[in-house]
Amino acid sequence: MNRTFGYSLEREIVDVLLDENPQISDDQIRDAGGGVVALVLTVENAKRMRVYRLAKELRFHSRHSAAQVVAVSMPAAHGPAWEVVSLPYLQSLADEAVTHKDQLRLEAALRSRV
Repeated sequence: MNRTFGYSLEREIVDVLLDENPQISDDQIRDAGGGVVALVLTVENAKRMRVYRLAKELRFHSRHSAAQVVAVSMPAAHGPAWEVVSLPYLQSLADEAVTHKDQLRLEAALRSRV
């Protein structure tokens, strides 16, 4: 069984992404930073998402990839819901989630010792 960590993250050419997903507009891509290549984050199971791994992958792509835009797809009742954001913005959200998770873990560890 293929482990997906609750999400998949892939690079895609923007023109192909726009052709395959009419819910996404060229204006959304341009407003989020534009470019020829975008990352596509497909959330498969939000509860199973490995935030540490996602933050690490986003840091890698921000340093070594031409992508400046991330198209985020989440499952919804009427089909996938799309949101287009800039890579630095999504990276900061993931880093903040990691920090918050670490803080909660530390508080729980200290609480059990007191």
